[in-house]
Amino acid sequence: MDASTTIKQMLAGNKIFVPTYQRAYSWDTETDMNKAPKQVNVFLSDLEDYIKSSTRSKYYFGHFLFEKKPDGTFGVIDGQQRLTTIVIFLSALFSRLKSIRKLTDEEDFAFKSIIKISSTYHFETVDYDSQLFKDYVINQTKKDNNGLDTESQKRIVRAFDYFSSKLTQKEETELLRLLNAVQEATCTTHPVENESEAIQMFIFQNNRGEKPSNSEIIKAQFMFNVHLYGGDEKDDLINEIKNRFEKIYKSISSIEYRIDEDDVLVYTMRIYFNSLWESNAIEKINKRLSEDNPIPFVKEFTQALATSFGHLSAFFGKDEQTNIEIHSLITLGGFTIAIPFIIKAYTFGLPISEICKLCSALESLVLRDRLIGTRAVIIARINDVYQKFTLTNKDITPIIEHIKWLKIQSNEKGQ
Repeated sequence: MDASTTIKQMLAGNKIFVPTYQRAYSWDTETDMNKAPKQVNVFLSDLEDYIKSSTRSKYYFGHFLFEKKPDGTFGVIDGQQRLTTIVIFLSALFSRLKSIRKLTDEEDFAFKSIIKISSTYHFETVDYDSQLFKDYVINQTKKDNNGLDTESQKRIVRAFDYFSSKLTQKEETELLRLLNAVQEATCTTHPVENESEAIQMFIFQNNRGEKPSNSEIIKAQFMFNVHLYGGDEKDDLINEIKNRFEKIYKSISSIEYRIDEDDVLVYTMRIYFNSLWESNAIEKINKRLSEDNPIPFVKEFTQALATSFGHLSAFFGKDEQTNIEIHSLITLGGFTIAIPFIIKAYTFGLPISEICKLCSALESLVLRDRLIGTRAVIIARINDVYQKFTLTNKDITPIIEHIKWLKIQSNEKGQ
């Protein structure tokens, strides 16, 4: 790959993939035109504005960072959301052209160079979304929206459907101008063969530009610290972190419409450090990484984070569907103070009947917090019993009794 290139040259003949330890497709589409546009909408409107303008300069798609693998493939480290959207758009655009007429030799060559030739795909998203991406976006053999297992799959489908709908309204001349604008759009690339360098560059770039999620930053910092201090364990630890974040991102894809991934990071901190007062994840974790031998912390916290996401997947999934107490708490909303208790209960192996009792008690606590709006007071009064809720002392009775006491105190004060 050349440092300064075009989208067509970057994709042509290369095989680019999103590593499984990277988060899946996160750009969304707004279908209600009365609401503010989202990333996919802006992607298209910016292109439309560009081809309507009189500028002679090429469209610019920004910088892409890749890790070059020994087999000659490229893993996207930074820029995967833009690149995924570009491929979705181009596939929809080629499909629209094919519906009007047969592709010219030049257009057919472009399609085979940057989208697919025979069974070779030039771009692949994370493996758990990959088949849907191929079937719905590239090959268009899947025509329905059934069986979409992750939020990222739903986003992929919404983006492709949105582009397809908008492109159907355009004449051939405008379609060709859009195709040329994207193919010839300039970009810069930086492929590196050293994974440590790639991670370091990701951290450097995203400390100075539009930030990714805190969990993505933490993942990169953990991997970089393992590269620095992992010693003989380095390769095994890197693989462990990648595997845990693969599990984390799969969990995110199934529950992110219910809870924010960075909130889960904070909840995990409150469990790991056993305090409801923990709030600044980046600052706290960076402090621990700056101490001597950060490797044990990296291993423990990564496992704790994966555990939190795993338990919340069950909580917001099958357990909510079969337990009214859980459903009632989730429906109430505003459950920030409750989630650390919930994750602890799952981690300690409490039976679902006990977790339901805990949810019922926590529902009254959440409702009190929402009505009175004195969260700092609530945390101060509940933190002590939270800290005593441990693996060796996992009886939920004191928690329920303490919540009842809080309700009595509120009533006596007329709150």
